[in-house]
Amino acid sequence: MGSYASLFISSFEAYSCKSYISPTLMTLFRESDRKQLSWTDGDGENRESFKYINRVGSIKLRLDIMGFNLANTIDEFTSKNDSHFYISYSVDDVWNEILYENYSFDNWLKALKSIVNAQQYYFELKESMKPNDDPILYHILNEHEDGNSLFGFKCYDIRYVIRGVLELFNDDEQFYIDFSELIDAGYYSEEDKICELSLQNLADDYIANEKIIILSEGSSDITIIKRTMEYLYPDIVGFYSFMDFYQSNASGSASSLVAYIKAFIGSGIRNRIIALFDNDTAADEAISALNKINVPSNIRVLRYPYLEHCNEYPTIGPHGIGFTNINGLACSVEMYLGCDMLVNNDLDYPTKLIPVQWKGYSQGLKKYQGEILNKEKLHKKYIHFLDDLNENPELKEKHDWEGMKAIIMMIFNAFNR
Repeated sequence: MGSYASLFISSFEAYSCKSYISPTLMTLFRESDRKQLSWTDGDGENRESFKYINRVGSIKLRLDIMGFNLANTIDEFTSKNDSHFYISYSVDDVWNEILYENYSFDNWLKALKSIVNAQQYYFELKESMKPNDDPILYHILNEHEDGNSLFGFKCYDIRYVIRGVLELFNDDEQFYIDFSELIDAGYYSEEDKICELSLQNLADDYIANEKIIILSEGSSDITIIKRTMEYLYPDIVGFYSFMDFYQSNASGSASSLVAYIKAFIGSGIRNRIIALFDNDTAADEAISALNKINVPSNIRVLRYPYLEHCNEYPTIGPHGIGFTNINGLACSVEMYLGCDMLVNNDLDYPTKLIPVQWKGYSQGLKKYQGEILNKEKLHKKYIHFLDDLNENPELKEKHDWEGMKAIIMMIFNAFNR
């Protein structure tokens, strides 16, 4: 026959699971709801039962908090269930058909109330019920658990049905799941924290299916990375969610990005997050604030990768033009746009590439911070280039994609280690 876990509301058995406990049902409980009860039966045998128990009123509130409130439940019923249905049945080998035309949430709840009050097993009611007696009651009994339907309520999540059923009970009545049979059969041990395990499994599934959040130091970085990924990897970009600086009016800088990371850590958010820092002194200084913090595994703190063409890059300092390895000192996203984008066409300097200007000095790190000239023009130039690719795809082959591909591949591999 098998072993079952059964969900009860007062004495009404609302649902059962064979050989396991539904993780979805366990979202309604917490480990503090677990009870282990002992008693002696009529034969003098010691018995134990294992349950998760709480009040109907508390379960209603929990469902409301999760978004399965009564108003949403009614909307779910209305949108997923036709207002009419047909019942076909045979009498003396003659087929008859009944059309029920007022299948509303209120009428569904009234019919379900008669099932709750009957205090009989479903199969007993089903065998005694004829279509002509009560079409909606007959419909509920025959679609008790049919695919995505429970008690004739089609929905995408069983918690809507449970929220509806709870309207038939008082807040102080018990809502519990009895999994004693599963303990006896060895599917779970007495020590298993089933609620925590279920929530962890659901969270893991959610995280695996949810978009990965990408944060950066500023709006330009996000725009450039997103637009490039949309062009080079259109089938992949949908797996990522990019921070919207404009809508949120968020500030942009390396120190601001560190603040966002700390906020996410403090909130306990489980989503996978990639925080992208420039490959420069300011980022190095800001990231040092995270050294004493335990950054969880769902958050990856990354810096833009090393660039070969920046080993000897033109820079402007107090003594004029020089050539310096600016990796770790001045490699912001502009340095990754491609050498063809960095060509010096407007500036009156004897260099092939637009130079970096030294702007500050970090006493703590004993390193200079540099910034490329004409950043805004570079941004516009690159975005216009991406726009032109739609009409002139041959431009793709002529462009230097090395830097942007390095950033994007770093993003793709962020959680592979």
